[in-house]
Amino acid sequence: GGIGGAAVAVALQSRGFDVLVLEADASLDSRKQGYGLTIQRQDAMQAMGINLAQDDAPSTSHYTFSADGAILGFFGEAFGDKSKVRRESDASGRFIHIPRQKLRARVVEQLRPGTIRWGSKLRSFECRRGAGVAVTLADGTTLDAALLVGSDGIFSTVRRQLAMPGDRLHYVGLVVVLGILDGSVPLTQRRIFETVDGTTRLYAMPFTSSSTMWQLSFPCSEEAARTLTKDAAALKAELLSRCRGWHDPIPALLADTPLDGMSGYPVYDREVLEPAVLRPGAGAGAGKPGLAGRPAPQDRVTLIGDAAHPMTPFKAQGANQALSDAVLLAEALVQGVREHGALAGLDAALPLFERRMLSRSARVVVGSREKAKELHSSLALQPGRKVQRDTGVDMPRVVRALRAGGIGSGSATDPRGLDAVVAEVVDRTSASASHAAELDAIFGKRPAAPPADQAPPKRAKRAQCSALGAPGAPPLDADGAHFEWRETMRALLETAGEAGLRRKRLRKLVLRLYLRHLSRQPEAAREEVCWWRAHPAELQALFRKHLRAAKGVGLVRTQGKMVRVG
Repeated sequence: GGIGGAAVAVALQSRGFDVLVLEADASLDSRKQGYGLTIQRQDAMQAMGINLAQDDAPSTSHYTFSADGAILGFFGEAFGDKSKVRRESDASGRFIHIPRQKLRARVVEQLRPGTIRWGSKLRSFECRRGAGVAVTLADGTTLDAALLVGSDGIFSTVRRQLAMPGDRLHYVGLVVVLGILDGSVPLTQRRIFETVDGTTRLYAMPFTSSSTMWQLSFPCSEEAARTLTKDAAALKAELLSRCRGWHDPIPALLADTPLDGMSGYPVYDREVLEPAVLRPGAGAGAGKPGLAGRPAPQDRVTLIGDAAHPMTPFKAQGANQALSDAVLLAEALVQGVREHGALAGLDAALPLFERRMLSRSARVVVGSREKAKELHSSLALQPGRKVQRDTGVDMPRVVRALRAGGIGSGSATDPRGLDAVVAEVVDRTSASASHAAELDAIFGKRPAAPPADQAPPKRAKRAQCSALGAPGAPPLDADGAHFEWRETMRALLETAGEAGLRRKRLRKLVLRLYLRHLSRQPEAAREEVCWWRAHPAELQALFRKHLRAAKGVGLVRTQGKMVRVG
């Protein structure tokens, strides 16, 4: 049942198979089916002919904040090359955000009438190797099938009856609480954000175009988790206590969520399942023709989704993996039937399908468990830590500039929009870094060679510099052919933004630009470069003179070792 079962049925029916879905729910709307999902890749949906664009509650940016609202990292379409205008109203979100129940409905709509048998709960099954499966339902009804696919979730009845050795749930030490609040808040308008304090983590995203979903998780013993998640009032009190003093809108977001709009559960996963454990005796050659030219008979029972590879929710991969499993199973069965016939094709397909599925999902199971540890530890507080998608910027540098400029969660109320405010800092910081790299390339340890028509022979240049470097007064034109000292300082400081530049760094940048300016002038001015390089103390004094002048007219201001725009 669930999304996985319906998806398998859609994928198989579209390829000509007859399918019956046994669904324990009395109807599609008989109970809540979870909260919001993020469909990260749409390959599986496209393969099933399902378009989710109409149901998307899109986001174009994703932020990580500390508890005080400081930005620790960000990524998303709003900061990519394809969004130069960065209009936050553009429908350019790459991932699809959709309520779980809405996704389930879209999948069910693709099925032929009568495919789902509602109110049908599995009691047991009996494998007839090479001849199908006999299924018994809770009401005593019996059914015969060529293949049984267990898609019944982390507490799978099918998996339990397979009685695999050492198979047990693993408690990851965390409680997850989910909530839905009608109405949106500025920080979640076309935006996802997560806030961390090294122990507790809150994740919020658009649920629909007019509501917000949040997920809060924190460490807890298994016994306490089971007790706490049965008492909604106590659970809410725990959340409010943990997040007291966190940045807006988190305290209000939690407080305003009604008790019947939230639920919690202890987080479990399982160890990675090996193909040989799921299908004993199926070695690397399983699924290939035997001595008689036919694949070896198999127990025609398999698992998909959380029944096969349950994982923590912290990489948002559970539903994505189940949908991929459904398409992969259909493709494997089609290939097996085409090569070996109707029944033998099932025996050939199952071992191959399981190896591929478990190989793909194993890294996601492990990655999701590691992500759970990271997000609830001090690692989560590292500025610019690795994010889901590369932004192509120097994240630690940008984060420092954002903090210095006081830009954080509160900037969501800025009329320009948080993304636009952050993008401006990204542009300034990137320009500053690019400019510094250019200067380093020109005036570093190995400066670029000047044009051939300007470069005197090495011996002549060395002699020339030696003569000019002799003790004496500086060149008469100390401004170097009208070099714009004040404008250059101001431009560099504006590029650095509110954070400004250390005095030493500003001096280095300005003097390098000054020397480059001289090198591009007529020969008499170019000769000054050699003199100034031979007299660094005088060169620094020249900078100090112009810095005082710029400060005197209010173009710049200094505070300790820092220089900022006046």
